[in-house]
Amino acid sequence: MKYWRVEMQYDQDKYRLLTHNSPQLLFWAVNPLLAFNELILGQRLPQKILVERHSGQALLARQFVPCPHCNALNPAKLWGKGNAFGHWFGYLCPKCNGEIPCLWNLTSLLLLTIIAPLWLWFKPWFKLRWQLSRLRRTKAMQAIPQPQPAVTPCIKTAQTIAVLMFLFMLFVQSREASLSLEQTVISLAVSCVLGVLYGLLTPINRFRKSKKRYW
Repeated sequence: MKYWRVEMQYDQDKYRLLTHNSPQLLFWAVNPLLAFNELILGQRLPQKILVERHSGQALLARQFVPCPHCNALNPAKLWGKGNAFGHWFGYLCPKCNGEIPCLWNLTSLLLLTIIAPLWLWFKPWFKLRWQLSRLRRTKAMQAIPQPQPAVTPCIKTAQTIAVLMFLFMLFVQSREASLSLEQTVISLAVSCVLGVLYGLLTPINRFRKSKKRYW
C-alpha cells in the first residue's frame, strides 16, 4: 500500500498512469474468478502500469511496469507470453532485483487468510528460491530481441479481403451470364482498392478502441 501513496515522477504527456482505481486493475481486484489465476497459476498484475499515449503499437507493447526502487520502466511484455505464470510472490525488477508491488485479488486474500497455517511456516524458504528462479526467467525474457512492429499482418489481411471480394464478384457475374474480360478487370481493381482500404483502416480502428479504453 505504501507504493500507492508515493507520488511517481513520469512524463504525463507521454504516459497514462493506471493504478488500483482504474477499470482494468479494479476488475482484477474484485473479480472472485481471478483468484484462480493468482493462487493456482501465479498470474499477477502490478499496482502501477504506464501506458504510452501516442503510439500505434499493440496495447501490450505500449505498457510499462515502473520499478519503485530504481525507477526503471520495464516493458510489460517481460511478464507476457512465456513468463505470465508462476509469480506468486510478485514481480522482480530485472535491473535492480527489487520487488515490484503487485495487486491482490480480494478473494485471494480471503482464502490465504483462511489457510494461513498451511503456508506461513514455509513461505520464507520457498519465496527466496522461487523469486530467484523467476528473476532468471525475466532476465532471459529481457535478453530476447523484441521484434519491430511489422505491417505484414495488415498486408495479408488486405490481400485476403481482396481475393475473397474478387471471387465473390466473379461468382455473381457468372450467375448473371454477364462475365466479360472488361468486367473481370474492373472487379479486380475494385477488390484491390477495397482490400487495401480495409488493411489500412483495421489497425487505426484497433488503436482508437485501445485509446478509448484507457484515456
